Amino acid sequence: MSGSSTTAPAPTGYSTEIRLLFRTAMLVFVITVGIGLLNGLDLVEFDRNTVLTHVHAGTIGWITLSVFAFTLWLMGGDETSLGRGSAWLAVVAVPLYVLAFWSGRFTLMAVFGTAVLLAIFGFLAHAARAYMRSEATTPKLAVVASLLTLAIGSSIGVLIQIERAIGEPFLPGEAIGGHAGAQVVGYLVLVGMALAEWRLAPEARLNRLALTQVALLFVGGLLVSIGALTGSEPLLGAFIPLELVALGIFLFRLGPRAARAPWLERGEIRHFALTVPFLVVNVILLVTLLSGVISGRYEDFTAVPPWLIFAFDHAMFIGVMTNALFGLGMALGNARARALPWADDLAFWGMNVALIGFVIGLMLQSAVLKRISTPVLGVSILVMLVALWLRLGQERSPAPKVTTRA
Repeated sequence: MSGSSTTAPAPTGYSTEIRLLFRTAMLVFVITVGIGLLNGLDLVEFDRNTVLTHVHAGTIGWITLSVFAFTLWLMGGDETSLGRGSAWLAVVAVPLYVLAFWSGRFTLMAVFGTAVLLAIFGFLAHAARAYMRSEATTPKLAVVASLLTLAIGSSIGVLIQIERAIGEPFLPGEAIGGHAGAQVVGYLVLVGMALAEWRLAPEARLNRLALTQVALLFVGGLLVSIGALTGSEPLLGAFIPLELVALGIFLFRLGPRAARAPWLERGEIRHFALTVPFLVVNVILLVTLLSGVISGRYEDFTAVPPWLIFAFDHAMFIGVMTNALFGLGMALGNARARALPWADDLAFWGMNVALIGFVIGLMLQSAVLKRISTPVLGVSILVMLVALWLRLGQERSPAPKVTTRA
């Protein structure tokens, strides 16, 4: 077996904005983790506003702000007012949007949600323009497609909030399903695969197979969103084969690289590699959920068992995205002088073993297993956030090398 080394390009032009976005994302994520710890231990029964805060602090705060940072890094190039302005708008608007959910005031959600939506469209425009001016790669195309899906889903979400703020319904009754479908099924799956490929196959070019993978995921996400929005079971059903074929292509292209990851070595590669099996779990749970709705086993999405929804959410939000974003943070931080080096092992083994226990606890509806897993999961995440924060404060060394074996 031979080895080859490639280097991820260091952030250029947007170094300040990238670090600011990622640090803001980490701060907002603390809210999600804190609420999750108390809820998972069954110490507090939260109201709907707090639960929505927990969800959106994770999806918009932690994940999307980090994806914005990744977008600026991935696309590279010289600074533009669009890229910088979108970054600063997101840093201000996203935390206020999360607090608006906590307040339960639809007017505040509509106002700050609109500001966040403007930032999303700004990043979409920036990414699309940068893509047209640079060498095409699979991660770049996937990021553009994911941001477009995010913009569609977020537009539906903001319209829902405007509708509730003015007290005049003007959207279909299943609008919330269209919003969730675009965000979770289209956006997160696309960007999760983009992050994995960025580090596991950095030298790969955009070929026909990769293009098919991205196209199927993008179309599949739109079908789920439209199907949920209109209550169309045929559209929901059409998504399933598209998703399965795209997953098969992804596993064919990235599976062998993930399997050869240095699982016992500290560093970001094993985090990116672990997103691959978690994506498989996520798709299996998603297909199970949609098949249940289509077959009539569940009357509609509101009748889906909570354990299935929570298992699906956590497999995606933590198993796929948090692993990938921890890997991103490790690559962004100083590769030579790592603060709290033992935190790498805690984040990898502690977080992921606890996540598996937590998901199994949800599936078995075992309160004991869930309570055992929750503190390990939460503490592992918090410690890694501290380590990444300290590392981002150090002057960045040359980009870490990624070793792959052919």
